[in-house]
Amino acid sequence: MKSELVFNQPYWLILACLLTGVAYSWLLYSKKTSLSKNANYVLAAGRALLVALICFLLINPLLKSNSTKTIKPLLVLGIDNSGSINTIGESAVNSVKEKVKGFYESLLGSDFDIEVRDLDGASVNLDSLSFRTKKTDLGSFFKKVTEEFEGQNLRKVVLLSDGIANSGISPLNRPYTFEIDAIGVGDTTIKKDVSLKGIRSNKLAYLGNSFPIEAELSGKLFAGKSTLVLVKQEDEIIARQLVSFASDDDFKVVNFQLSANKVGKQRYQIEAVPLAGEYTTRNNFRDVIIDVIDGKEKVLLLANAPHPDVKALRAIIEKNELFEVVVKNIQFDSPAEIENTVFDILLLHQLPSQASSSNSLVIKLLGKMKPTFFVLGAQTNLRVFNGMQEVLGISSSSGKTDKVTASFNPLFKRFLVNQDTKQTIASFPPLIAPFGEYRVFPGSDIVLFQQVGNLVTERPMLVVNTNANRKTAVLTSEGIWQWRLEEYFMNEQQEDIDVVILKTMQLISVKEDKEKLRVYPVQDVFDIDESVVFQTEAYDDLYERLNDISVTLQISGSGGFSKTYNYTAGVNTSTFEITQLKAGVYNYRATGVVLGKNQISEGQFIVRDTDLEFVNTTADFNLLRSLASDNGGNFVPLAEMDRLAELIKGENLPSRLVSTEDLQEIINLKWLLPLLLLLAALEWGFRKYFGSY
Repeated sequence: MKSELVFNQPYWLILACLLTGVAYSWLLYSKKTSLSKNANYVLAAGRALLVALICFLLINPLLKSNSTKTIKPLLVLGIDNSGSINTIGESAVNSVKEKVKGFYESLLGSDFDIEVRDLDGASVNLDSLSFRTKKTDLGSFFKKVTEEFEGQNLRKVVLLSDGIANSGISPLNRPYTFEIDAIGVGDTTIKKDVSLKGIRSNKLAYLGNSFPIEAELSGKLFAGKSTLVLVKQEDEIIARQLVSFASDDDFKVVNFQLSANKVGKQRYQIEAVPLAGEYTTRNNFRDVIIDVIDGKEKVLLLANAPHPDVKALRAIIEKNELFEVVVKNIQFDSPAEIENTVFDILLLHQLPSQASSSNSLVIKLLGKMKPTFFVLGAQTNLRVFNGMQEVLGISSSSGKTDKVTASFNPLFKRFLVNQDTKQTIASFPPLIAPFGEYRVFPGSDIVLFQQVGNLVTERPMLVVNTNANRKTAVLTSEGIWQWRLEEYFMNEQQEDIDVVILKTMQLISVKEDKEKLRVYPVQDVFDIDESVVFQTEAYDDLYERLNDISVTLQISGSGGFSKTYNYTAGVNTSTFEITQLKAGVYNYRATGVVLGKNQISEGQFIVRDTDLEFVNTTADFNLLRSLASDNGGNFVPLAEMDRLAELIKGENLPSRLVSTEDLQEIINLKWLLPLLLLLAALEWGFRKYFGSY
């Protein structure tokens, strides 16, 4: 470490400090004393030094320190812990575990640090390694490793995998700042197998209509053979097709057209009848869930003028198939046509506008008392807007705008948003919002605050009120099309801002529930290895939460399944979990006594069996070879792990030198006060000892 003094004051003040110390000492010790001449000189020098140091500290000198730290190179050992590894057999899996452990131990003591992670990015204990994950997302693994070790000296990632990626984005052709070595495990031999590779269908269907289901079927080493593809509902066959394989590596697409004749979530089982000699039949079955509904909610998106936000909003809303969007423009569509449009939700973009001629039409539309979503902008007439809704008021006489980013309100609990979404949205570029004084009306909930620079203001960016006569949401900024482009640039997807807008739309569109007892599953669809979690809420006549309510929950499903559970819902026990349900569609009926009256809450949920790891069980070493080759690494099969360990130990992975500069006030150094006290105490002690006061 190298240190030097830095002065903010003129250097001649240092001489002044010395002269002050000498002058003070001369005034004190120049008079006659009983001390000897030498003792008098020593004490005078001590007093001069003490006073000079105190004066020196008063001019506030700084100490600049430069230090250099060596960061050792880091190697991450990534373990593909997916279930497809288990297809090689128990003894082979145990051999993999031993080899991985030996590989790790052989690298210990090298000139680099080692971290072990699974594909979910979690730390792995090699003594309890298991291969049970139901999907393989290699792209997500490398993204998580990059984010976790950002700023560290990550030089190499060693991935042990069978190369079967069945989820997420491919890791190939993406730039990485580290080398990648790959270890291939698994069997690359093509086996006799019939498998359903994928199922395509709509998520929604409308009662009385027909809907398609498309099954992708693969046949390996079954040339000249045929199989039946069946569609079942509640174990009853409702459709079938005969499929013949013309070659030993054949791929067929089988189309079914089914009728939606029952409202609610419907589970259909697609089955390829197994053929003799198949390696595994676990990939012969797939489920598909279709939500059959009575109709869509119509959204009228009315814009003041053409704007990129209009297209962005339409794309967001149409992601939810329960919404049907009709786009109208004040400038191009006739008032009569707009007024006669049937809608369930009204979305107004920069309306009411500065052009007052269109505002009478907006008033007529608002008079229908439908849920409304305002999107404000530079063309919005804020004075008229303030009188049209009961969410917030904006006072702005200048017509100025402000550039703002978003900050989530930690107190908002009306719908849940995960932490990754919050961080992503907070990193988006600024939007344009009206500059002025904002006043949020009682009953309104702020979803997003406006943030200016690093300052989170109390001005809302997104606010919603479901307690007013008309359920209303207001987005006070324009330019969310930029956020969608930014998110696609960052993550190659457009999800985070879309989720927030869609959930806000759903919040204002949901029909008011006046039930005193509400029991509902926390999600509509559960995987077979998940617990089914129910949330329970009970309310009094003022819709304030009640506790200690006894609930009887009846679950019924296909095959005559029926089971009853009893529990008490309280402050800390509002959730109830059910485990080990088989795949299927289940109905539930919850009953309880609230304020002396019997209350009922009922609905549906799905348990699905989706194990992507058995769709394909043939190891893909070509992917691993390409991944290693593209990133300056080596590929080896499992049997040559020891050779890879020797190659890695022979590499000279470079360390990183990090220089840091620290600037602090000398007066903050902890040893200075003891030094000053020691000088003063020594002088006082000697004067006392020699009898001089």
